[in-house]
Amino acid sequence: MNNIHDSISLIEQYLDINNAEYQVHANNIEIYPLEKSVIRIKFNNSEIEIISQAKEYSFDKINNNFFSQLKSLIS
Repeated sequence: MNNIHDSISLIEQYLDINNAEYQVHANNIEIYPLEKSVIRIKFNNSEIEIISQAKEYSFDKINNNFFSQLKSLIS
């Protein structure tokens, strides 16, 4: 997995480009999509989790699959 700080920065850039409201707390990102529940991104030792109200998704790295899933949740 990339350095956590680099990964957070990359996700922040993506969220900024997509005009998403979010906050970063330590190794967690909370995203506030319009008319949807909060989405959380958590960085654990060996994985990155996207947690929505409906489901949790786990990834071992930031890649196109990660961003595709994130896009579907914030759109």
